[in-house]
Amino acid sequence: MQVIVRGKHFRVPEQIEERARAKLAKLSHYLPLLEDASVEVDLTHQKAKEPGQRYLVRVIVSGRGVHLQAEEHAAELETAVDAAARVITRQAERHKERLYRRGRRGSKEAAVPPAEGEETASRPDKVARVKRFAVKPMSATEAVEQMELLGHDFFLFHDAGLERIAVLYRRRAGDYGVIIPELS
Repeated sequence: MQVIVRGKHFRVPEQIEERARAKLAKLSHYLPLLEDASVEVDLTHQKAKEPGQRYLVRVIVSGRGVHLQAEEHAAELETAVDAAARVITRQAERHKERLYRRGRRGSKEAAVPPAEGEETASRPDKVARVKRFAVKPMSATEAVEQMELLGHDFFLFHDAGLERIAVLYRRRAGDYGVIIPELS
């Protein structure tokens, strides 16, 4: 597992970098799929009015069909790193439980590695960023689980039942909606 620790607007102390690497190296214990994953840790020192919001730690884990993300604020950098590591670990545990309940063991052979990547748009229109990722066929229930795992308000997926691309979104009422595009 490759762990990249970056500091925004400050130099990351060596002990903090080692602490983050040690905490996040345990993720492969929960999900063997994460052995080849990339882990990005962004540490930011902010000028916040509240002292508990001074440091922001954002952790993104992606690889082999798994995408986990956490963001934590704290007054001390060590505390923020520990809190973000706890959140990511809980997400990995939940993901492992879901795979186990479905009868999937989460082995490396069963996983399809996604071709993820981001590009900056060079067109003159208002598109700021283009993001590409591999989609695997799944049911709407699986898409809801993945969207909740990511903490997003919408999720693009390939509906296995309809054999079409669909967008799942969270409605204001708290339930979910699905958009299925039709070409005219």
